[in-house]
Amino acid sequence: MGPDRVIITVTDSGKGIAPDQLEAIFTPYLRRKLTGTGLGLAVVQNIIEQHGGAIKVKSIEGKGAVFTIWLPVIARQQD
Repeated sequence: MGPDRVIITVTDSGKGIAPDQLEAIFTPYLRRKLTGTGLGLAVVQNIIEQHGGAIKVKSIEGKGAVFTIWLPVIARQQD
């Protein structure tokens, strides 16, 4: 990603995401627990992509996860 992008990193120190679940983490209706709809990360990814961005996740099971978001910087036009 080029210099015309903003990078946002969200890190947690929770239990992380199992390696076999990482590829499907943004799949709609995928749930790791009984509560919720499984739409949260799918919606987040869709909004970011609709704005020309990208989101990636890295995780170490038992150590936590890091979500990195790249969004384009759009210059405002002067009136």
